[in-house]
Amino acid sequence: MESKKTAIVVAHTHWDREWRYPIWKNRSLLIEFMDWLLDILETDPEYGGFLLDGQTVCIADYLEMRPEKRERIAAQVKAGKLAIGPWYTLPDLFPIAGECLVRNLLKGIRFAEELGGYNPIAYHTFGWGQTAQFPQIYQDIGIHYAVAAKKVSHERAPHCEFLWTAPDGSQLLTSRLGVFTRQNGYFYLHFPVRLNNIYDENQYAWKWGESGICYHRADEELHENDYFRIDHEDGYYKENVKNAAQRTWDNMDETLVGDWRILMCGCDFSTPNPYLPQMIKDCNEVLPDIDFRMGSLQEYFQGLEKRIDRAEIPAVNGELRDGEPCGASANALATRIHIKQLNKKVENVMIRRTEPLAASLMMLGDVYPTAFLARGWDYLLKAHPHDSINGVTQDKTVEDNLYRLNQALEIGETVYEDCVAGLLKRIDFSAYDKQDTLLLLHNSQPRAIHEILPVVIDTPQEENVWAVGVEDIDGAPLAVQAISRDEHKQPVHDIEARPWPFYVDRHHLYLDTGDIPAGGYKVVRVVAERTFWRDEEWWPAMRKSAGKDIGQGTRSLENEFLKVTVNADGTFDLTDKSTDRVIPGMHYFEDDGDTGDYWAYYPPYGNQVISSRGFNSRIWMEDNGPLSATIGIETCMQIPARAEYGTAKIQGYGRRSDELVDLKIVSRITLNRGCRHLKVKTSIDNRARDHRVRLMIPTDIRTDFSDAAGHFIVDRRGAVHECDADGTFYPEMALRPQGIFASVSDGDIGLSVLNNCLTEFQLMTDDRGTIALTLLRAIRNRICTESRISSEFPNKLGSQMLQTVDYEYAVYPHRGDWQQANVFAEADALNAKPAAVQVSNSGGGDLSPSAGFYSIENETLVLSSVKKAEDRNSLVLRLYNPTKELQTGAVTFGFPLERVWKINLNEVRGNELPVKAGTVSLSVPSGKIVTLEVESKGSAQ
Repeated sequence: MESKKTAIVVAHTHWDREWRYPIWKNRSLLIEFMDWLLDILETDPEYGGFLLDGQTVCIADYLEMRPEKRERIAAQVKAGKLAIGPWYTLPDLFPIAGECLVRNLLKGIRFAEELGGYNPIAYHTFGWGQTAQFPQIYQDIGIHYAVAAKKVSHERAPHCEFLWTAPDGSQLLTSRLGVFTRQNGYFYLHFPVRLNNIYDENQYAWKWGESGICYHRADEELHENDYFRIDHEDGYYKENVKNAAQRTWDNMDETLVGDWRILMCGCDFSTPNPYLPQMIKDCNEVLPDIDFRMGSLQEYFQGLEKRIDRAEIPAVNGELRDGEPCGASANALATRIHIKQLNKKVENVMIRRTEPLAASLMMLGDVYPTAFLARGWDYLLKAHPHDSINGVTQDKTVEDNLYRLNQALEIGETVYEDCVAGLLKRIDFSAYDKQDTLLLLHNSQPRAIHEILPVVIDTPQEENVWAVGVEDIDGAPLAVQAISRDEHKQPVHDIEARPWPFYVDRHHLYLDTGDIPAGGYKVVRVVAERTFWRDEEWWPAMRKSAGKDIGQGTRSLENEFLKVTVNADGTFDLTDKSTDRVIPGMHYFEDDGDTGDYWAYYPPYGNQVISSRGFNSRIWMEDNGPLSATIGIETCMQIPARAEYGTAKIQGYGRRSDELVDLKIVSRITLNRGCRHLKVKTSIDNRARDHRVRLMIPTDIRTDFSDAAGHFIVDRRGAVHECDADGTFYPEMALRPQGIFASVSDGDIGLSVLNNCLTEFQLMTDDRGTIALTLLRAIRNRICTESRISSEFPNKLGSQMLQTVDYEYAVYPHRGDWQQANVFAEADALNAKPAAVQVSNSGGGDLSPSAGFYSIENETLVLSSVKKAEDRNSLVLRLYNPTKELQTGAVTFGFPLERVWKINLNEVRGNELPVKAGTVSLSVPSGKIVTLEVESKGSAQ
């Protein structure tokens, strides 16, 4: 034990892959920084090391430009002087799926290990709030300590150190650092000694001709860009060391360990500071009772563990997302919502459809498309850095990120089609005729499903088919409902010829799929219900009906479970027939002003909150039949065109303009036979600036809490986030993250809103228990550069969302809470929809026309992933228990098993599990994530 106090000084940077500047400007700065850092680490033996922000993608970006530097970087990593990882990129957590967080860590750890090893500390000062399950995720990987400076309150964590506790009980010894968190040594020590400046006394300003050499684009097109300094700071003010060193030490006075502190010497885009070893020497000289020394996060936590009594450390449970709103960047969730929507679409294609089918076929002997999917995941993970996924950037960076997501989407869809082709070659079609038109229905959910599915079927024109039917595998008819038909000429690609013209009649219809096996597929046959004389122009065949249509008149829908009546103001009354509960006046929109910024919603002082209920709506029946019916509702709201700020730039200042523009909102509500939820598709044509649009769903449920799908858990949160001692609170902190559903219940009845495209909601404290879902925020293009200045781009209007935005969600009234109502399974219907593929007869194969590859017994156990193992030719299946109780269940596989292991999230094998008749029995504790590795006798090696 050291006899005097110790300050571990960690040199680091926070390096956003793209933020204030687009990717290639940032890359240029990265090369300058990394070249300099390598030179310092190699030539200065007193420079103890450098923390590269907990990520590895900046190394990948650097090596793309400087491939010859790989061995030099590896040498520093192996020597322990350059700490990288465990992350690949630094994601914002709440807009992305929990599975993506695990994949990010897997990629980051493996990339770092290729270079010599990864930083074994969960350095997590990025992301706007921290998910509740991080202690379990990190601990399962083998990481036991965390720096989590964003965003835990002093009320919950009065000391720097706390035991961060996950829902399953996993704990990490965690530090929230001191004042200025990850910059506590940079602002207090670096600024006075290197710049002769006291940062927090508001003296920091550029002085032309004195502060350094810089340039600025003066042309009309680029004059809004920042100034750039091109020389390096060479000042050193030793006379400031004593006071600066003492202030730096004192900023961690809230620690439980008075003689052992960590001082983080770095900031956003900060350089290595070659003077740091000299600064440390001078600190030791002026404060001899403290041993200042360069070190690492690992060294700090090892010393902390020796000195601390865990029994005295307070536990902090669940997510770290405490106020105030701007500090937690609470409302970036709804900024540039179209990025998040595309990301969710890509995640659903990659995780919920393509990987499960590819992995299942691998277990049957097919080759896994590793290279394709690795490239797809690289695009996807590079879309997840916190600034990128939220679009708190210049418009060009948003376009770059949409490009990445679209590449990942195309790869996911392409690989999926290749897997379907591989499956097609394996199926035994001997029971069908060669000319039969067939549909392959694929279900990636871990349970059998029965859906009303919109499909498009082509029949050869020479068959003159007017109406089609569909037969199940046993020849039993499946119900269909015609939507439309048309004539088409469709190309058929042939690798050995020019595309073939295929002349078809195209039939749009709803199909009652019957049961599709869990994690599997079935083949159904298309039959001609009625033919026609193609040359006849008079009296075409009329459509027949069996009655029992779901739509009644133009304003009412009804099936076995729900009844919907649309009102003149565009709302609807929803009846849950299982409880006779009627919820009137549902589904309206509110528009209010937003003069905040990317990170925080801020209503203007002169606000107007406008309801769609004050405008008439156009209502029509769009589709109707015994399987499905849709009502269209168009509402045109007149809202202020913009905010008027005058000459002030402060948050919230201003008023909504007197000039009005139209905000057209079109919703299509669909009710399917046998469905317990009401499906909705909404389109917003936004022409206004500086405002927020929210969807309002009254529940008439009295409760103080909401439940929302989170990362491997359901997050319960209060309607009011937290109250201070005087009873006041921040209303904007009640804007909550959500995954695929948000739900409220009083224990007896509940209502959930399911979605595949939303991120933010609020349980209102009104008398109707309204769920408010944020659809878009339209805000200024203003990037926070430093506390007193912003980079502003008033002519770049991408952040104002002047475009059409589409949404898909569902309203699900039910008994009990989300668990009793199997809300996860209902939400899967939107996010893991069955796919329909028209196929021709490929002859004989070794697979039956209907099969399931995997299933989970117990619907409360939620499937997270089915994929190939990272380092072996085996299948990995991940599930979790989001409930408060122990859950027992079983996983059954539809291929011959060799062995099954329980593995950790880093895919290190643990216990081998017994297998009986292709089934593995599980007992999953509350909040637990379980990962299985499966070897098959037929898998490709």
